Amino acid sequence: MSNSKNSNPKPTAAKLLVLICTLLGLIFLWQPAIAQTTPRADSLENTKETKQDTIVKYMDLWEYAFMMHEETSWLFKIDFPVNYRLFHTRLGFEKKIAPSFSLNFNVDLYSKSTNLDEILAAQYTNGFIISIESRWYYRMNKRVREKKVARNMSDNYFAVGFSYGQVFSSSFDYQSIDVYTKWGFQRRFLKHGHVDFGVKARVVSLFSGEWRALSITEFVDVGLAFTKNEYELDKEKLCPILKCYDADKFIIKSNLSGLLALIISKNIYIGLEPHIAFERKIGKSAFSVDAELRLYVNFGTWKKAQKNAIWGYGYDVLLEGRWYYNLKHRILRGKSGNGLSANYFAIGFNNSFYSQVYASDLRFDRFINQINISTGIQRLYSRHMYFDVSFGFGFNLEQDTYLTAKDYIEYGVKLYTRFALGYRF
Repeated sequence: MSNSKNSNPKPTAAKLLVLICTLLGLIFLWQPAIAQTTPRADSLENTKETKQDTIVKYMDLWEYAFMMHEETSWLFKIDFPVNYRLFHTRLGFEKKIAPSFSLNFNVDLYSKSTNLDEILAAQYTNGFIISIESRWYYRMNKRVREKKVARNMSDNYFAVGFSYGQVFSSSFDYQSIDVYTKWGFQRRFLKHGHVDFGVKARVVSLFSGEWRALSITEFVDVGLAFTKNEYELDKEKLCPILKCYDADKFIIKSNLSGLLALIISKNIYIGLEPHIAFERKIGKSAFSVDAELRLYVNFGTWKKAQKNAIWGYGYDVLLEGRWYYNLKHRILRGKSGNGLSANYFAIGFNNSFYSQVYASDLRFDRFINQINISTGIQRLYSRHMYFDVSFGFGFNLEQDTYLTAKDYIEYGVKLYTRFALGYRF
């Protein structure tokens, strides 16, 4: 990470922006070849309906819920990548350029600070990333031939791309460019839902030339997708997935995001963050108790610090009470049973500890107690899938010992957010 006063010349992004604009222009100008004989409008409509009925006949319920019966040539996406350390928003546009290929353009905006006092004082790090990638939906041709799906972008893919990013703060700034490849699982869900997760390998290089790294991480993007749809969903068919009449009283769940990270450069970092949660409904009421545990284990080397090895470990415990305030409304509309799949208000207590130990016996300990007030959305799907998103405020009660040499206590209100997408046992 280089200082903003670095004398090394920083190339402008003009060439990159020209390339992006050219590619986007080609996307919109590209049109598929039109057959010499065009059927009449009524005949075309009958063909569409017949094709729709044939596709739905061969689909399972999940494919239907994932909108695989819809022909899709473009998608506009608003995502919130699941990350415990950043406020992160992603705007994306994806356009099909061939039967199994598309171009995907993203703009990421993020901030590393969640403290309101720091934000007001501009003592925080933020930035943006612009990326473009080519995606190959490698199963699409075969699945269309088997009449299982229509041509769309709700399927598995391989991608190759590059990105340009800038980071700003009150103390430093830098520019970087990444070249990456990834395997992903993208799905639309019930018209406007969107999820995209998988594994990403990338090479990161700062423009200053001081740092290069290879990282392998999993990624999880959850948000909304918009496009033109031709057909209405039959919600009754989807009740086994939407759990229209189920009344779950106790669930065990695990958030799979942030589970594993690997970074290789002059330094090496390996991180593992398993998560488990238990939620119990209180009788037949709209209230529940949720308890969650996340463990942190990581190892790194820092060659500039005399080849010191760094070990880290810790935990994060959350205990909160939830009120599912719209549960009765969802039951009356046939969207849920008297269970744990609804919107909620929550008041909770968060206790976390993290210790980082250096080979030189230098040690960093962090201990936080925090009270949280939030509102969220939890949905349970089928037997094993769930997602949980919440936003609110947290009040820090005390914090921490720094490098075993400086003790300080920090009070204040912080923004609080949590994203979970994972497996239900």
